[in-house]
Amino acid sequence: MTAVPWLVWIIPLVGAVLVPLVERLRRDFCRWFAVAVVAVSAVLCLDQALSFTAPYVGTLGWSLYSGVEAEVYVDGLSVLLALFVSSLSLVILVYAAGMMAKEEGQGRFYSLMLAFIGSMIGLVMSGDLVQFYLLWEILGICSALLIAFWWDREPARKAGLKAFLFTRVGDVALLIGVVLVLADLHTTDISSVLSAFGGSKGGVDWTLIGALFLVGAMGKSAQVPLHVWLPDAMEGPTPVSALIHAATMVNAGVFLVVRFSPIYAASSLLSNSLIAVGLVSLLVGGACAAAATDIKRVLAYSTISQLGLMFAAVGLGSVAGAVYLLIGQGIFKALAFMAAGSAAEATGTRDILSMGGLAGKMKVTYAGFLVSALAMAGFPPFFGFWTKEIVASSAQSTNTLAFAAILLGSAFSAFYMFRVVMRVFHGQVKHPQAHEPGGLMLGPILVLGVTATLGWVAVAYQSLYLPALDINPDLFTAVVSVCVAALALMLCYATFIARPAAILGFSGSNPAVRGIISVLRSGMGFDAFYSAAFRNLYLPLSRLVSRVQTGDLGNNVALLLAAIVLTLVISLLVVA
Repeated sequence: MTAVPWLVWIIPLVGAVLVPLVERLRRDFCRWFAVAVVAVSAVLCLDQALSFTAPYVGTLGWSLYSGVEAEVYVDGLSVLLALFVSSLSLVILVYAAGMMAKEEGQGRFYSLMLAFIGSMIGLVMSGDLVQFYLLWEILGICSALLIAFWWDREPARKAGLKAFLFTRVGDVALLIGVVLVLADLHTTDISSVLSAFGGSKGGVDWTLIGALFLVGAMGKSAQVPLHVWLPDAMEGPTPVSALIHAATMVNAGVFLVVRFSPIYAASSLLSNSLIAVGLVSLLVGGACAAAATDIKRVLAYSTISQLGLMFAAVGLGSVAGAVYLLIGQGIFKALAFMAAGSAAEATGTRDILSMGGLAGKMKVTYAGFLVSALAMAGFPPFFGFWTKEIVASSAQSTNTLAFAAILLGSAFSAFYMFRVVMRVFHGQVKHPQAHEPGGLMLGPILVLGVTATLGWVAVAYQSLYLPALDINPDLFTAVVSVCVAALALMLCYATFIARPAAILGFSGSNPAVRGIISVLRSGMGFDAFYSAAFRNLYLPLSRLVSRVQTGDLGNNVALLLAAIVLTLVISLLVVA
């Protein structure tokens, strides 16, 4: 057994512990130490990919509990995604080295970033569900702390807490699912679980386990209705946003349903649930992105939408399509965040209504965001075209309603991305002082710009994960998809460039249109619903509990004993 599958994720985790020591030597060393650590991990992932021949399970030979061992599951999926996560994380860290150079708390930032990256690589390499869950939790904790990195800002603190609380819902569901697997199969080895599903299924409620895993994935991947934490997570630094949306956090949920896709494929209830969750998220995220005015919130809602398409892909049986969408979306979404971060830093605002005319002053940034917009909208020959066509073709041949929803999602993608392009980079120059950032920020934008344009070639000709990306899409589906995106682009041009006064004047004077825009900008009322539930349900319940807890030790012990006796009686009645 080679040590590489262990080293690719243990090295970043160890590096996270060492960052504070490096900071003591010299503050500037932190960023380059972090870059070097992830570079080593990326090189090892590349070596692992080049030397991969056949799947195997590696173990350290010790167990945490009977049937629970520390393992790595080395197959084409884990090797490909480990290479993707490490490589993209390296590019994002170089960008961070430029953007965060003058920020306080360098040691804390890079320590959390390395733990974040290491836990994601470890998660995709995990061969045991308990180990998977522990890394899943580390991922969530790092995410919340990085979102709240600027702890002195109240919106950032609240956003970090919100992310932590909402992802707990999914985490509890996943934990229950893992416990059920252990109780039923007496093992949490992932390969054994999949083998047990493929063989004898007696005595295991796979539908319940699949449903619990789905809820866990929905929380982590910000799918409706557990999506509300992701737009607020934009209060964190831009490199954190790029890492969450492109290489780590939200991809974990997609990986979970991909890894256990046989369970979903075997149940029409589960597969239809995946399709429903995915398509609702695709459309809700797309509609909200089309109305948002904060450039990073536009991209956050876009991520919810794109992840929804991945969930729907698994439900439609296009598992490979979901994997390649994950990779493609990661590349052009990281590019979009980097370009957006550069624009926001140059103008001092994230409000797209306050920006304008940046194309002439920030040519590289403009080119980077334009490429990301073309890729996300699904125009050929960019990465997004090839990955989206796999899912659209699958839907067109099996589910007409899903195909129509995917086309509408493509229209939303084209509209909200080119709305940003036209609002931020075209029109009147509103920030004459704006200029390009330094080379450490421009370099990653250039690298990802090329990758978003030509990276599909590498995915199409790789042999790690099969079937490889299909570069011969269905002609009808491809033409219809591109035409829909082109129509959305023309509508966007007419609205913001050709006749902005007439169209925007009409929308501003029409109460119905104003009402729709207001609803979309409020996130369709999900936050208001959760706030009302908190006020009207949680707070009264907490007050009731506080009355029971009188502070009198005798009363508290009596209540505890009564609860224990009641539990025992109910258990005996159930057993009888």
